[in-house]
Amino acid sequence: MFGYSMIQMVHTHADKMDQPLREQILNLYEPLKYTPIFFHKTIEEMIKSKKKVPVIIEFEQDQYDKGCEELNGTIQKCPNSHIRQNFPRVSCSSVDLTPNTLGELLTTCHGIKRIHLNSEVRALLDVAVPSANAKNVVRNNTVLTGKGVKIAIIDTGIYPHEDLKGRITDFVDFVNGRTDPYDDNGHGTHCAGAAAGNGAASSQKYRGSAPEADLVGIKVLNSIGSGSLESIMQGVEWCIQYNEQHPTDKIDIMNLSLGATTQAYSNENKDPMVQMVEAAWQVLLFVLQQGMKDLKVKQLLVLE
Repeated sequence: MFGYSMIQMVHTHADKMDQPLREQILNLYEPLKYTPIFFHKTIEEMIKSKKKVPVIIEFEQDQYDKGCEELNGTIQKCPNSHIRQNFPRVSCSSVDLTPNTLGELLTTCHGIKRIHLNSEVRALLDVAVPSANAKNVVRNNTVLTGKGVKIAIIDTGIYPHEDLKGRITDFVDFVNGRTDPYDDNGHGTHCAGAAAGNGAASSQKYRGSAPEADLVGIKVLNSIGSGSLESIMQGVEWCIQYNEQHPTDKIDIMNLSLGATTQAYSNENKDPMVQMVEAAWQVLLFVLQQGMKDLKVKQLLVLE
């Protein structure tokens, strides 16, 4: 069994493959448990050339351009593999590739720092506003309501519920490409309500922590609340670009009420998602350093 090439690849390049990706590759041998051993080689070759594995390739920062060039060259020579999205801000690319292509990249592309499984990301349950002690917050004799603050909900979308009426200023859909606000799951709307619902449909009984804040809906999870590391990174990147393009009407808060299988990173900054969120934070710090202190981030205590 340990003579099989995909297992050898995992052993040889374990330092450049995160644990979920290593497990995914090894799990590709699962069908062989139920087939006669003399078919194993044929089935393995079929899996290596046909089975697509979604990954996020992280390049060394000083070798991103060269790494992308090598990646493009390799992908052009490898059938059944293609590049989905580039994230130059954090030196990453999302790719659907076969085990054959993965092995080729690990062997020939020297700019690769680490390859991560483009793992599933799911919506998780929230906690109520009282649990966050975020009701009737007063600062300097003023009740903070989120007025003048813009919150991006990176989730399953936002339905234009009565409690949110007139305050969904922007909407982008990375799942189905639709332009009007909607939510075919409900979790994003739930998060938007927890953050900024004004209680209009319940005679003020159910209100969020910032009932006067504006909202941006960024749909990155599908109708069953599932997405990928790539789709979340797209949503955060969109927020960064939005702020660069709207210097006087910026997004102040990004809400990501999401979860994925935990990984034992020795340093959290090795996680591509952490790198993308840090990039967004650095953009905000730059704006603050330029003197644009009207973002009013302090007005929102939030969220979940």
